[in-house]
Amino acid sequence: MSVTFRNDLTSPLTGTAEHLSLVTEFPLEQLIDGYRRRLGVDVTRLFAKDDGTFAFDKIQLLRDAETGLAFFHPMVFGDAAFYEALSRAPHYYPTDKQEFQVGRSEIAPGQSVCEVGAGRGHFRAHVPEARYVGLEFNPDAIAYGMARGIDLRHEDVVALADREPGSFDVTCSFQVIEHVEDPLGFAQAMAKLTRRGGKVILSAPNGDGYMSRCRDLLNAPPHHFTWWGDKTWKWLGAKLGLELVKLHHTRIDDVLLAWARMVASDGMAKMFDVELNPVVDETPQRQRIDELIEPTARIMVAGLRFRNDIPPVGHTTVAVFTR
Repeated sequence: MSVTFRNDLTSPLTGTAEHLSLVTEFPLEQLIDGYRRRLGVDVTRLFAKDDGTFAFDKIQLLRDAETGLAFFHPMVFGDAAFYEALSRAPHYYPTDKQEFQVGRSEIAPGQSVCEVGAGRGHFRAHVPEARYVGLEFNPDAIAYGMARGIDLRHEDVVALADREPGSFDVTCSFQVIEHVEDPLGFAQAMAKLTRRGGKVILSAPNGDGYMSRCRDLLNAPPHHFTWWGDKTWKWLGAKLGLELVKLHHTRIDDVLLAWARMVASDGMAKMFDVELNPVVDETPQRQRIDELIEPTARIMVAGLRFRNDIPPVGHTTVAVFTR
């Protein structure tokens, strides 16, 4: 198959090349090797051309100063087989997460709710008194949810918004916008699908917090394409004419060990005078450091006694807008 990627050097939000700066870059080979070794997923085909060669040899992380958005270049998109492979992991579709609690608190009984990128429809259980519709592309996830009586539909949010504008009291999407090629068009469609006075709820990994330094492969292509910080959510609301009424940062409790591993590995790298790439680093040095710091990270977590000992901001930001 032909490699599918977006190679134009423009911001996914502004569509221009102005105000862009390089944050970091890393070799493509490291990324491919990391997915295979750490996650058991071979992503080679997503980067290779028909003749087996690669269209590029490195991936860059850029930042748009106007919006605050960080994004990868080139953008390489995961296909259905990629997401199907990831979805087999036990915790890829969690039944509960902190942003579900935030979303539930914003939805009144009897309201109509459309969740975009609903996965297996687990959020449905958190809003049992709502009139719920979920949009999803993964056929296995749809089959799983429908077998449990959840209204999941294989439909694109843009098409639904064009056909039924203003038809839902609340539209929500949890950990999806960072996966899409056109995040502005995605958010515009959600706003269009929402009635006047209704709510648009979006969440993504916190690009201002530890997620921007934890070297998580799933926070890079072909899984995540964009990183969202507080400035970007504010820019998006202003661009779409929405009022940003809440920016909720989830607590770090659910990922405390991952945070401790990051701190310990950074410290050991500094002691050894080794420079680790903050985004993706699959070098032998990083692998060795990971092995050495594991006991230290677990000791750190076990020794935490007070809330003030850990960062207040965790994995995810939830943005709540009114239309």
